[in-house]
Amino acid sequence: MHDRPLLTPAELEFIQHLSKKSAAGTREPAPIPDLLVDAGTQLRELLAYCAANEQLTIDAHVANQRLTFTPHLIEDAHHVQHLELGTPQIFDVGPASRAWRLPLDPPVALRQHNAKPSDLWAHELSLNGLLVEFRATGAAPDQFKLILPLAGQKPIAIAGSLVRKTVNRLLAYRLEPLDKLGNERLQQFIFQQHRARHPQANQSLPAPL
Repeated sequence: MHDRPLLTPAELEFIQHLSKKSAAGTREPAPIPDLLVDAGTQLRELLAYCAANEQLTIDAHVANQRLTFTPHLIEDAHHVQHLELGTPQIFDVGPASRAWRLPLDPPVALRQHNAKPSDLWAHELSLNGLLVEFRATGAAPDQFKLILPLAGQKPIAIAGSLVRKTVNRLLAYRLEPLDKLGNERLQQFIFQQHRARHPQANQSLPAPL
């Protein structure tokens, strides 16, 4: 690619204005880092600025799914910064976009903090939700804090809030990992399972961090 301007002077001036505006209130504006990308200088600066401020995502469309990667700036031993892709979020694309659901077969029992199984058994798992079977009498809990076992990985602590009952008598819960590390591990686990189930769709995708 030739190193020719990819933005008009007016566009570049507008981007520089946004950069200065976002840095207002600080003692001195953060410099835009050098970025090793096969692109024009102006585009490299734009990508570096967006990545440094977590405003950059890269979407890969595979069949009826969308994988959204968040690039991160990584500095090598020579102090040159590169864009590397983090673990993507996966969405089913249709009339309404929703997080991809991982089928759990057989269902997995959520566990209490003393490691004993609870009465809630997960049938499907996404980054923000669980489809659950309640194996007890009485009413299912509106909220819970339990442990989610992950095949081949350490379990993670999760919280759930009841959203609705489904037509097949399962319960949909909004899912929230209880810490940032748990959320990252859940995202990695779901992506690993997606790659295992869709090897042809994933073979051209880059490996995440």
